[in-house]
Amino acid sequence: MVTGAAITMIVLGALIVLFGLFALIAGAFVGGAANEINNSTPGFGGMAGAFAGVIIVIALIFLAFGILDIVAGANVLGGRSWARITGIVVAAVVGLLSLPGLFNGGNGAGGPIFSLILVAANAFVIWALATTGSWFAARPT
Repeated sequence: MVTGAAITMIVLGALIVLFGLFALIAGAFVGGAANEINNSTPGFGGMAGAFAGVIIVIALIFLAFGILDIVAGANVLGGRSWARITGIVVAAVVGLLSLPGLFNGGNGAGGPIFSLILVAANAFVIWALATTGSWFAARPT
């Protein structure tokens, strides 16, 4: 059960990192387009550049969560107690952040289905790590 939770954490972390990299590249493209918009229409006030900055900050947050999930998942395999707690917290945060996707009315390419898979995977990670404290206690630190 711990191995399944660790592998789930590593896979979800890798997907989050890929999404963060995609968002980072998208933010860079928006920033480049914002420069063109500001040059062609000076009355726009730089809002496109601010929007690009927000996209980049969100992408960096995704990257941080993904890397933290991968590192915690790898250390859960080693039986580290800090990784167990970190995994529970990260899975809870990601699960809560994916809940609004369940109620978007079916817009997009499988939004509610993808959100349901994320919620279920993170619920499994929380359950598996929360119920196996004795396995972690028996491991040498």
